Amino acid sequence: MNKLFENRWFLKIFAFFIALMLFLMVNLDNLHNQPGAVLPPISEGTFQIEDVKLDAIFDEERFAIMEMTESVQVNLRGQQSSIMMFQLARPSYEVYVDLSGKEAGVHHVPIQYRNFPGDLSVSIQPQTARVILQEKKTVSIPVEVDIVNEGEIAEGYSIGTAIVNPVNVEITAAEDLIDQVAIAKVYVDVAGADETIEKGAPVKIYDHAGNELHLDVDPAVVDVRVPITSPFKSVPYKISREGQLPQGVSISSIVSTPKEVTIYGPQDVLNEISVLEGITLNLDDLTESQTVELAVPVPDGVESVEPGFIEVTIELTEEESITMESMPIEITGTPATTIVAFVEPEFEEVSLTIRGAQSLLEKIRPEDIQIYIDVSQLAPGEHEVPIQVVGPQNLVFTPSQTTVKVSVSEIES
Repeated sequence: MNKLFENRWFLKIFAFFIALMLFLMVNLDNLHNQPGAVLPPISEGTFQIEDVKLDAIFDEERFAIMEMTESVQVNLRGQQSSIMMFQLARPSYEVYVDLSGKEAGVHHVPIQYRNFPGDLSVSIQPQTARVILQEKKTVSIPVEVDIVNEGEIAEGYSIGTAIVNPVNVEITAAEDLIDQVAIAKVYVDVAGADETIEKGAPVKIYDHAGNELHLDVDPAVVDVRVPITSPFKSVPYKISREGQLPQGVSISSIVSTPKEVTIYGPQDVLNEISVLEGITLNLDDLTESQTVELAVPVPDGVESVEPGFIEVTIELTEEESITMESMPIEITGTPATTIVAFVEPEFEEVSLTIRGAQSLLEKIRPEDIQIYIDVSQLAPGEHEVPIQVVGPQNLVFTPSQTTVKVSVSEIES
């Protein structure tokens, strides 16, 4: 077969027959109608086109068509060759009703057509159409967010309040359809979600029975934000201090806001955190009473902390001092098998100088202060052990000596 099509004489003969067929198809009627034609005359033929879409010309900005015949039957009559050419060519024709200038109401208008071949007669069934025009109306309604698969969100996470932008959409339709509108909705699927969802969602309109209405909506798509929040807990925080205040100045009060911060992250990480640490107040920067902002750190394993800063108000005042005599020194951490005895001082007491704001010094009592030494890690023998003092905040404690000498010995069995 390939060799046959490669033969030049075959292609020429094949092209000649194609041209002859086209010539006869186009000129067949003329040949039959010529005087003395040897071919018998060709009879007329008919052709029916079923379910032809009926278009309408009308003011689409102002009106909506509530009722109209959807399709019609087109009957063609003419010479057989013309009908054959129509079937082969399938020209772009149109069947329509013209409602230009018509107002709202019921109209009976003739069905018209255009772009059919001029040598064919055209008839339409039915010949007229009943059309109901109704004036359009525009309303604005809020968009509601419907959360899908709410129970399948990632474990431990929670769903916040959805935000839609814009809040309202405009619906334009015939008055009868507008009266059926009950709600505008968008749907967001949160199955497996472990982070905030932001997406564009198509708006759907429903009637009072929950049936969807296919109406013009502006905008047809809105932006939706659904916050997905990881597990969280509120914890207090500790403010550490570094540096030194200027000579003769003391802190009378420190007030921070808020009292707690919220940490977000995996539940197992949150369970291990009871106090948030790492917030630092630099005393070197303080020269007068003021309010400062301190950054809140994000602990390892935690996703985020809110707020990211806290406000700390520091009141400074002139420093005063008092001395408490004969303050007892406690011994902590003594193993059950050892005895600890003071070598120096002999009576297990020191005097304690306390510096701070006068208002704080007036309130402090000896029982508010603990002076102690820790012997839990000491081997038998004599040791110099540092004295440690614990007391109310914003006061400076200075014992009359910083260390004591103790003797550690094992109990004889």
